[in-house]
Amino acid sequence: MTFLTKSDFYRCFRTGTVTAGISFIGLLTFISCTNKSAISKTTISVTSLKRQTLDTNKSLTLLKIVKTYPALTNCDKTEKYTNLYICTKWSTGDTTYVFETCQPVDKFALDTSFGYPIAINAKDLTIQYPDNVTVFVPVNFKIPTDSKYLFAHVGYLTEY
Repeated sequence: MTFLTKSDFYRCFRTGTVTAGISFIGLLTFISCTNKSAISKTTISVTSLKRQTLDTNKSLTLLKIVKTYPALTNCDKTEKYTNLYICTKWSTGDTTYVFETCQPVDKFALDTSFGYPIAINAKDLTIQYPDNVTVFVPVNFKIPTDSKYLFAHVGYLTEY
C-alpha cells in the first residue's frame, strides 16, 4: 500500500491526479499521485550545451531567476548534487541555466516573484566543471541541446 502525505494528497486531488485502487472486496488497496511534475533525481549532460558568455562592458553579468530547483540532498564524499537556476540574462533576455554544485540555496533564490537581479562575477565562475550534473527536477524536465549554461556561485545583487 502506498501512502501520500496530507499535503501531497490535497495537491494531487486539486490537480485531478489521484489514483486509487479498490480490491474486489471493496478495500482501498493503494492511493498514488500521477503528477508529471513530481521531482526526481536526474543526471543531466552538459556536453551538448553552450557556455554562456558574460557581459564584457561591465564587471558583473546580471541574471533574473525564473525558476529554482534546489538540490534536495547534501553533498558527501562520493555524491555531488547541484542546484539548478533557470535564468534570463538581463542584457539580452537569453535563457541561461546556472549550475551551482554543493552549495545551499539562498532564500532569495526560492522566491522568483521579486524579479531582483542576481550577479555573476567572472571570479565566481567555476573553471573546471563536470560533464554531468545531478539535479532534482520534474520527471518530464528537459534542457534543449543548444541552451546556454554557466557553473557559478549565485549571489544576490544589493547595489549596482
